[in-house]
Amino acid sequence: MNLLKEEVKIRMQSRTKFNMRGIYFVLATSSIFVTLYLMILSISFNGNALFAAANGDYRSKATGNWSSTSTWEFYNGTTWVAATGTPTSADGIITIQSGHTVTVTVSITVDQFTVDPGGALTVFSGKNLTIANGTGDDLTVNGTVTINGTLTNQASSNMELSGLSILKNGGANTFASSATININSGGRYRAEDASMTVSSGHWIVKSGGVYQHNLDAAALPVATWNSGSLCEVTGVVSTLPSGLNQIFKNFTWNCPSQTSIENLQGKLIDVNENFTFASTGTGSVRLSQSENYTMTIGGNFYYQGGDLFATTKSNSCLINIAGDYIQTGGTFAGTDGAKDQGQGSPTINLTGNFDISAGTFDFNQYTANGSGKGVTTLNLFSDFTQTGGTINVTTSNGGIGDVYFSKTGTQIFSKTSGTISNKIHFTVNSSSILDLNTSIITSTGDFTLLANGGLIIGSSNGITQSSASGNIQVTGSRTYSTMGSYTYNGSVAQATGDGLPSIVKNLTINNSSNITLTNTSSMSSTLTFSAGVVLATNDTLILGTSTSILGTLARTSGHVVGNFKRWVGTSTFNILIPVGAVGYYEGINYNYTTAPSVGGSITVLYTATDPGKNGFNLYDASDTINTIGYSLWTSTSGNGLTGGIFDVDITATALPGVLDYTKLHLLRRVNSGSVWTLFGTHAAGTGSNSIPIVHRTGLTVHGQYGIGSNTSNPLPIELIYFNAKLNNEIVKLSWSTASELNNDYFIAERSSDGNNFEEVIRQNGAGNSTRTLYYSDEDLHPLTGYSYYRLKQIDFDGHFSYSKIETVYFNLKPSDGDELQILSVAPNPFTDNLNLNFLAKNVVTAEIMLVNSSGQTIFKDKIQTNEGLNSYQFSSIKVLGKGIYFVYLIFNDKKIIQKIINE
Repeated sequence: MNLLKEEVKIRMQSRTKFNMRGIYFVLATSSIFVTLYLMILSISFNGNALFAAANGDYRSKATGNWSSTSTWEFYNGTTWVAATGTPTSADGIITIQSGHTVTVTVSITVDQFTVDPGGALTVFSGKNLTIANGTGDDLTVNGTVTINGTLTNQASSNMELSGLSILKNGGANTFASSATININSGGRYRAEDASMTVSSGHWIVKSGGVYQHNLDAAALPVATWNSGSLCEVTGVVSTLPSGLNQIFKNFTWNCPSQTSIENLQGKLIDVNENFTFASTGTGSVRLSQSENYTMTIGGNFYYQGGDLFATTKSNSCLINIAGDYIQTGGTFAGTDGAKDQGQGSPTINLTGNFDISAGTFDFNQYTANGSGKGVTTLNLFSDFTQTGGTINVTTSNGGIGDVYFSKTGTQIFSKTSGTISNKIHFTVNSSSILDLNTSIITSTGDFTLLANGGLIIGSSNGITQSSASGNIQVTGSRTYSTMGSYTYNGSVAQATGDGLPSIVKNLTINNSSNITLTNTSSMSSTLTFSAGVVLATNDTLILGTSTSILGTLARTSGHVVGNFKRWVGTSTFNILIPVGAVGYYEGINYNYTTAPSVGGSITVLYTATDPGKNGFNLYDASDTINTIGYSLWTSTSGNGLTGGIFDVDITATALPGVLDYTKLHLLRRVNSGSVWTLFGTHAAGTGSNSIPIVHRTGLTVHGQYGIGSNTSNPLPIELIYFNAKLNNEIVKLSWSTASELNNDYFIAERSSDGNNFEEVIRQNGAGNSTRTLYYSDEDLHPLTGYSYYRLKQIDFDGHFSYSKIETVYFNLKPSDGDELQILSVAPNPFTDNLNLNFLAKNVVTAEIMLVNSSGQTIFKDKIQTNEGLNSYQFSSIKVLGKGIYFVYLIFNDKKIIQKIINE
């Protein structure tokens, strides 16, 4: 038999694995078709490859006992026949085929042994399966091997595990010198008994392979953990396994039967890829206790369940996470107050994102009240997302949490659900720009924006100093650096809020729904207009802080409605001052051709008003000026500005009806009580009739500017005033004209955003008039929130002009006794979009549900309402079937229900 065994081994070394494509090619081109055909008939399938069987090979033909010949069939060199014996190491390849389970009830020795996918081998208690060292792989497990007895791997033998190997309680698995086990992709070794060889040099866990330690106590094998491998600890009940001080690739703690508090004693320090923490049963885990500790996670930290404490004492504890922190359950705590009062102050450096949807992230549980103790620090270098769960500090004494937003560039703070509570401080570091959108930061701690940090603000109330409104609502101190950068980019009308400092480094306006300046503010570096206007009705927007710090303007679109001030120096310069009304741009540009002798500032206010004709008729560049446009620019020099010669260019978009833009003239006067003059030299207008640019050169002093023309280029009616006032939930509109020329009719227009207007009132004009006339009307159904009104005057020939824009704020609330009130659910019937509009008396947390006619909840969401009008857009409704649905608006125990139909 030994000679036969050696002969089989030699033959096996020369076997060829056949690729079917190659076989077909040979069949098509070779003259030995018949020989190859007979060979194919003798091929046996092993896994996904094709092997030629050899004399002496065994394979299972049924489920049964290893020592029973009825379990096996034998290859006699020509075909498979019923076995007359049972296989041992003296035979050829031994295979347990798919669907068969073979039990070892007597001790045997084998090699070149394979368990196919779907096949199984069970070694009975008290029996020994010995794997000898032969040619090729000695034991290949693609199916399942269960060890109740002993699996002995002799010296230099190898085991290839791509299926499941289970070392049961009472079993044993030993590896002699140079014997190895490779846990390959898809392979799992589950240890349920400690009777196995765990010393180094035997275990190799490859990418996709898993070693599962389903044991209480015992030692982990000292393995070579390749990239993509996983060590999974699942069996701890009351005693920690040893061997945790290895360099793991992926590591999982999932012990649902755990009852003890386990201190890892700072030994689990290197997880090069992902760390998953899933369960601690009724127990918990401490990463460190009385030792200094640094843990490095090279990938993501998946926190799925269980209780994990970073540290207890005041020793150094540092957790470095290169990937994301993703929490979907359980409780992570920085310190454990049950041990040493939780005095530790761990630091977590998170390179990736922080994402919590469920569970609790407890910064610390410090039970004493010592300064500087019980402080957990989270240095976050990417985005923050909370869609559920709790972020808090359990202690109400000295312990705190510190969150530092530390990414270089923009990082997102998104909180749509869940809670943040107690003493957690938030700091935006230098070089980090925190994008808040409409999310709110809350806690009883402090908020600090450091110099050279930034905020992107989406709240309608901007940022505030102390009130419960705006993006920042911590109840501790709120510090906004004067060297910070602030961007307003909300999707609804915004106020800057009283939290915006009087001096900031950079300010960006990027909101087409417009922004109200709460307080006068200056930019020491850059003011950027990307979209929308700044309403500076009662305050002043200032670019620069002195004659040596002038600031830079970057404008794509947008301007200031109100006072805009710019600092200027003592060199020649060209500066733009973008001003105008809500609906149109009226920018003014100064080009100093001779520098001022003393620097200072220029402040410009644009007013949509009738400037009057005091000083007319004027004669300028062959034109007689006898009409004037409904626009006034008041330019004031200040802060000692003296000397210099400058040109003025004004973009005048509020002059519809212009027939020849080249005939427009820039006029100047000292103030409203002075006559119009022709200082400087006229330059022909440029641009177009719809957007004319009016020029004048060689001016030396500032004042008020207007635009005049001759009778062949009329500028329509002389409007004295246009007012819009809220009175008992009705907007009263009134206006007066000093004269009218060819005036057909008026239209009062209304807008919710200052850009898109609709007609609300129409009245006939007087045609021609030289006396003062008065008009009035009412908007009986004003919009909730801010509304913008303007008056449009239309001539008989179709030319028209606009008045200044008036702003009205209408704060509609629900009826008495109702906290919430549905206004509309539209469209109804609906198909692929659905919007809910409702009123809220206060800022509350409400629940919105979409329910079908069977009572099943299709959609559910929690939102924080705004005081007054609220809008909510349902998502993912395109997949809904036709039928009847119900929209629920829920607060406390009250439900408001609206029936809708999907067509």
